[in-house]
Amino acid sequence: MRRILVVPIGRVFGPWLERLLQELSDFWRVQVELTRPVPPPAAAFHPRLRKFFAPYLADFLRSLSPEVDFVLGVCGEEVYSPRTPLVFTEVSFSARAALVSARQLQEFLFGPEPESLFVERLRKEAIRALGHLLGLPSCPNPRCVMHPPSSLMELDLKGTDFCPECQTRLRLAQVRRGEVRLIL
Repeated sequence: MRRILVVPIGRVFGPWLERLLQELSDFWRVQVELTRPVPPPAAAFHPRLRKFFAPYLADFLRSLSPEVDFVLGVCGEEVYSPRTPLVFTEVSFSARAALVSARQLQEFLFGPEPESLFVERLRKEAIRALGHLLGLPSCPNPRCVMHPPSSLMELDLKGTDFCPECQTRLRLAQVRRGEVRLIL
């Protein structure tokens, strides 16, 4: 059975974290564990931007637990990346780790249950990040959870599950890794 370690980085706390863990466990059908919060490493901080370098944080996550399959960081600090002006997630394939920016996903919460919207955003981006770590590419289908959103509105509009093409890609990747058997 695969194991995912969730690491809160910086100011990350609240009942929504337990809800996220349960939803990830139910979705992936794996064991999801939570560690104590860790401070972001000082080496990742850019003093002029007053933000943390997301690729560094994603690589840093693997050093926290080398024995799990994947490490998912949930970061409460502002992050940046040279690849994109808006960072929802950052994936490090070599480290088998991903970072989700809780800080960015907390912007513009609305509706009668803003915490539910926040958890849904976290869930979508955590699933997308872990999907990339499992070999799935970004998807052009705007309703697929693997679609890379360019705004919070796109994120809110996309679905919470894989499209049929991504489901097939994931199943084929699992067959290649020997996790499931193909029965003809």
